[in-house]
Amino acid sequence: MAQVILIENNKTLNDLISVNLTTYLGVDLIQRKNAQETVSLLAILPNVDLIITTQKVDDEPTAEILTHYITANKLETSLIVLGSDQKVKNDFTINMANPKDWEQVIHGAAKVLGINQNVLAKKAVPDYIAVPVRYFLNLENVNCDVFIRIKKSPTEYQFVKRIHNGDTFSKESIKRYLDQGLENFHIAKESYKNFSIFLSNRLVDKIDTPDMELTKKIQIMGESYDIAIREISKLGFNSETIQLTEAIIQNMVKNFEKNPEMSNLLHKVINSQTGLLYQRCHMTSVVASEMIKNLKLEDPKAFDKIAYASFFHDIMLADREDLSKINSFDELEKANLNEQDWDMVFNHAMEASVLIRKHPEAPIGADEIIKHHHGASNGKGFSNSIEKLPDLSKIFIIAHHFVLELIRFKELGGEPKPVTEELYKRYPGPDVAIIIKALERTLKRKQNNEPKI
Repeated sequence: MAQVILIENNKTLNDLISVNLTTYLGVDLIQRKNAQETVSLLAILPNVDLIITTQKVDDEPTAEILTHYITANKLETSLIVLGSDQKVKNDFTINMANPKDWEQVIHGAAKVLGINQNVLAKKAVPDYIAVPVRYFLNLENVNCDVFIRIKKSPTEYQFVKRIHNGDTFSKESIKRYLDQGLENFHIAKESYKNFSIFLSNRLVDKIDTPDMELTKKIQIMGESYDIAIREISKLGFNSETIQLTEAIIQNMVKNFEKNPEMSNLLHKVINSQTGLLYQRCHMTSVVASEMIKNLKLEDPKAFDKIAYASFFHDIMLADREDLSKINSFDELEKANLNEQDWDMVFNHAMEASVLIRKHPEAPIGADEIIKHHHGASNGKGFSNSIEKLPDLSKIFIIAHHFVLELIRFKELGGEPKPVTEELYKRYPGPDVAIIIKALERTLKRKQNNEPKI
């Protein structure tokens, strides 16, 4: 039996790789937290066939340490490094740039261990697929059996049915699972596609319910947005996620049209029990759209472009809401992030702009706004020199910055800051000044440019 060491501190990814390595490759799997623990084990167990590791664990250059150790001790141990696209300088390392592509990891491990690819292809998907418990908060029933996973040993799990196909259940019963710390239900692989369609259809039906009270609609939209961006960031676009995206975006536009008093709509969104990413998405769309009206832009697609850009601009940070608060290079440097997280923040605008081009309904130009939303023309990093960017990009940057400050004030409290004064200083130039003045007219504040919550 092949021996494999796994070093992966992301719990979800660790579980996926572990289950598939043991189920489909039949390996003897050993978990270690970092290079130091691994080197100590290799000293007494030098015949390990393969080590799968993330590139860095905290500040430790894990892959580099293991590469040096394998080389210095002339071990016949292969190495798969997750999250690295560097050119390989030896004959025992495989770099995999996308650390979330667990299927590629399993196929790479099979190749290293000499396991027949035809055998593996028949088992590429686990028998049960994890589905976050929160997805069930807006369902009353389900079209398949739903299981919880119980750990029997470090590598063995038992799946116990908790909801039967067709059963009805309450939101409170789902909340009890969440309160108990359960993160995921599990669904049999053969039922997952039909479940995805079922979930998407139910959410769209709820979002499109006529005459629904605005506060309730915002809540459902927020929960649906959370599901949509996570599914898209993991699996890309399919008919279900496109349908759900369209329903949310079109309702954001309709809510803006139906609620001409902007401050009331912002108040409802920022005080809703929804996630930070959704609040920023919806509020940025509202503020930017109001600025477009004040500036009397003639682009007939402007509102749709802004709505799509608002929805997708932070999608690459769907699983790292904390990182989405960073809005300058100085804040990025002070965050003391590991290399992988630093790169994620630095490149997220560019990567999101590439992703939205695959959405068949996205208006031309939405990708450009997303790419520019932190000021950099190439979507990498941050820039205050935005004068030469297109007008819609400048409008979005100013609205996005204002909303970040509004949410920060809501979270931290204290004395409100004169936000537009800061904007004039950060983004100098006569053309940008015209846009900031449009924001001031939009806000209609009575004194001191204070944000109203």
